[in-house]
Amino acid sequence: MSERVQWITYQGKKILQVDYSSLKDEDEYLAVVDEFEAEALAHPPGKMMRALIDVTGSILTRRISDRNKEVATKAKKLGIPDSPTAMVGLEGFKMAVAQAMAFFRPDLYIAESRQAALDWLLAQKIED
Repeated sequence: MSERVQWITYQGKKILQVDYSSLKDEDEYLAVVDEFEAEALAHPPGKMMRALIDVTGSILTRRISDRNKEVATKAKKLGIPDSPTAMVGLEGFKMAVAQAMAFFRPDLYIAESRQAALDWLLAQKIED
């Protein structure tokens, strides 16, 4: 794992932190998606995990969006359920995309700050 994808512990709870912040190069962004995929798909089937995703100042392209959809589809096929996910750094088009996703995924929280995201994730009741 790199500094961009790592497990952190916040008040005794494990959280997968994915840092896409400031990524302006599509290939660099996709490399981080690949790292996230490896960690997420290694998670035990049927077990949820908490995730914190920071997209502050990053790009969003069709290729990135499609790749994220691929990861979600693979996870579902492996029996890994949608899990509590907090996103920070959303604005403009990225905010619109996340709000549309949140309509179908009540476990997706759009946070105004990293601290708000961590607090929300901590409050989610999942088996640790």
